[in-house]
Amino acid sequence: MTGKQILEKFSSLPHRGATTKQERTAAQFLDGGLKEMGIKESLDSFKAVSSYSWEVILFSLFMMVGILMSPWLSFLGTAFVLIGFWSFFRHFMGKSTPFTPFIQKRKSQNVIGQIPPVSGDSKRNLILMAHYDSARASLIFSPSMVKSFRKNFVFNTVVSAVTIPWAFLGQYWASFWWFKLICILLALNQIVNIIIHIHREIAHRFVPGINDNGSGVAAIFDILNDLKKHPLQNTNLWIVFTGCEEAGIQGARYFLNNHKFYLASENTYVINIDNVGKGNLHYVSGEGMLLFWKYDKTIIDKCAAITSLHRFSKIQPLEYRRAYFDALVFAQQGYPSTTLIALDNDGNIPNWHWYTDTIENIEYETIQLAVDFSLELIKQIDAS
Repeated sequence: MTGKQILEKFSSLPHRGATTKQERTAAQFLDGGLKEMGIKESLDSFKAVSSYSWEVILFSLFMMVGILMSPWLSFLGTAFVLIGFWSFFRHFMGKSTPFTPFIQKRKSQNVIGQIPPVSGDSKRNLILMAHYDSARASLIFSPSMVKSFRKNFVFNTVVSAVTIPWAFLGQYWASFWWFKLICILLALNQIVNIIIHIHREIAHRFVPGINDNGSGVAAIFDILNDLKKHPLQNTNLWIVFTGCEEAGIQGARYFLNNHKFYLASENTYVINIDNVGKGNLHYVSGEGMLLFWKYDKTIIDKCAAITSLHRFSKIQPLEYRRAYFDALVFAQQGYPSTTLIALDNDGNIPNWHWYTDTIENIEYETIQLAVDFSLELIKQIDAS
């Protein structure tokens, strides 16, 4: 199974939305591809929220109700806002929220493969990871708005944070008209969030997702084809294709929770490949939308050393703050990790979460560069 065959198969599906029949079809195809290559594989099912929209709607609703309540019931209003903002904070750190247990769950699955080292016995592990699901489009990812995604997120975060002390001040300033006016304006920010995400669920469809993240899956299959000829000597290789990344990195969380007993952070490396189908390739040195997690130098120093080689000299390090990757789950628990990603000249993911993310807009030479870089990094890890 080659990377190009993966892209062609994914292109034959309308999408691979989280928890959908199409995601399951893609998972079965990947499972069959690993089996065809003689790799020990398994489908690991789990229950997951099908969309992040519902959590955003709920915590925005709590903040909206809380701030509108504050001129009359300041303490209760502040409590509502605090619950909403704490949920906002956890959500954008890639974690579950107080609302997660109340949202309907559906079946998703990770596809997992394992290749033992030639030596037959090693404590060192390498996780080669890519999510295979595709996103639902949204107004905020439209070509006219996506370039302002980070600015809009920071604005929304600041306004939401200001809402907490403002709600508390209702016990002192509730009688002033200007206080109530500002409460309404702060509530409007949350109403906009609610409308955008309801509109996302009603009016928008799942996108083809050939770059995001068919390209990462394709890269891994090309890497595996090379490793069949040049197997690792001293490292257990785990291949992990995660489901439900686009609904809040749920597949990665489930995998680590289920396997961390076998995968100690002191002897496990993580290479995540995400959106490498077009643009300028980067290795990520840290990530975080709110708090920032700097990736462990153990693997980042190796990446930096590889870029001294002429054929990799254009690959630059990147601190990524626009969204988060599956690798965040591992970085938060101290695993040496990196993510490979390609961005356009403005620092955006090409065709990010939009209907133009099709096979026609893929530049396979970028995927090949990611494959070559990954192989060099894998070999250095194996030899260390």
